[in-house]
Amino acid sequence: MKKLPLLRVVEVAFLTPKLAQRIEFYRKLGLEYSPKPDPKKIHFAGFGEQLFGFAHEDRGFFTGYEGEFEKTTLHVAFEVPYNQLDDCAAFLVSNGIKSSPKVENSEGWHGAKKSASIYFKDPAGNIMELWAGVQE
Repeated sequence: MKKLPLLRVVEVAFLTPKLAQRIEFYRKLGLEYSPKPDPKKIHFAGFGEQLFGFAHEDRGFFTGYEGEFEKTTLHVAFEVPYNQLDDCAAFLVSNGIKSSPKVENSEGWHGAKKSASIYFKDPAGNIMELWAGVQE
């Protein structure tokens, strides 16, 4: 594999100290978020096939290691083919990029019957994700 087989961006999320204000601003632009901001969750609004969201800065983003969250500025998830996720993990390792173990996700994430993710950090320390789903 010479490069990752990225299909699309499926998620972008930011941390914020002012969760309610940030959500209210984007509601004015037409994005639909849950009615009551919960500082323990990422609040995603879907548009098209992508999710755009925010989490309170005290929460942080999941790193791919059980129970581990980090306070970074940004989280981006890229979709890759399900049958190539293990190859993508090997690609990261071969390029000196530490990644998490593969995480099996709950059913229904991004409309997939089953899905899995691996997580890694970009040079700025942001949590990046390779997400792969099966639509069967």
